Amino acid sequence: MTQDKPGIEQERTGSLVGVDLGSQNIRIGAVDRAGQLLAPLRRDPYSVAAAGPETGRALADQVLSAIEQTIRAQAAPAAAVGVGFPGLVHHQTHRIVKLPHAPSLVHIDLYQEIKGAFGLPVYFENNARAAAYAEMRRGVARGATDWLYLHLGNGVGAGLVLDGRLRRGKSGFAGEIGHINIDPEGLECDCGSQGCLETIASASNIVRRTRERLRRDSTSSLSRLGAMGGFTYDDIVVAAAQGDDLAKMMLQRTGHFIGMAVADMINALNLSLVAVGGSPAARPFLVPAIAEEARRRAFADAFADCRIVAAELGGEAGVIGAALLAGEVK
Repeated sequence: MTQDKPGIEQERTGSLVGVDLGSQNIRIGAVDRAGQLLAPLRRDPYSVAAAGPETGRALADQVLSAIEQTIRAQAAPAAAVGVGFPGLVHHQTHRIVKLPHAPSLVHIDLYQEIKGAFGLPVYFENNARAAAYAEMRRGVARGATDWLYLHLGNGVGAGLVLDGRLRRGKSGFAGEIGHINIDPEGLECDCGSQGCLETIASASNIVRRTRERLRRDSTSSLSRLGAMGGFTYDDIVVAAAQGDDLAKMMLQRTGHFIGMAVADMINALNLSLVAVGGSPAARPFLVPAIAEEARRRAFADAFADCRIVAAELGGEAGVIGAALLAGEVK
């Protein structure tokens, strides 16, 4: 797997490989220094149904294989590899600390394996922060200095930028907005707290809340999917886009809960921008609801300073951001 170690000029001009390890797919692509994908984004599906160590090993091998294939597909040697994870990455040790959808990967030093396999600079980052960096470089946040990126999906993550710099906190764990407490009598979260935002606004909990609502309202098109074996968050988003009133209401209510947390962030940090990422099709329903609730709850003068908008980039944001961050490794 190892390619010849790049020289200084090659590091400066070579393409960058970005990887976003989602909950069901490895998104991967080669990116130039301007953040443009050099080929269509590739998605490699995988399964982590089992939790044993062999699952982590199989997933690590699949990541290594995907990187190798992407590098081989480029006309020029790659210069660096960046990987985004939907979990906690310790910024000093480059170790994965928590990865809810693939916990067995925590026991593998994937950073050193990638570095050893390809002889390239490697950068590990939380995927929400990687997407935030992409939006800052070539998306909706160009020119913004104090702003927040929200990633809404299987979890609720965030990338925080202050004074034009991506903030990570002491160990790299900053941005866990999904674990802001909003309901002291709510469900217990995986983090051990009770009533976190994720217990309401993560994809699985939106599905759970929608199922509960369908017990009282069976007129939604989602009732048919439920009778056929169930539905997913993506099904709810599609139904909303097709005009299903219940699906639209569930996304809007989710936006209101998120807006509660966003209001606190605006009050605390005097942000100029909040960019809402995640599923592009969900953004038209979530963004107005988040803005409405944040306006209602935030300090009026601080809210007046802040725009709440949909992110510009889609599923490629994490890949682009991870690649560009890797390109800055010295």
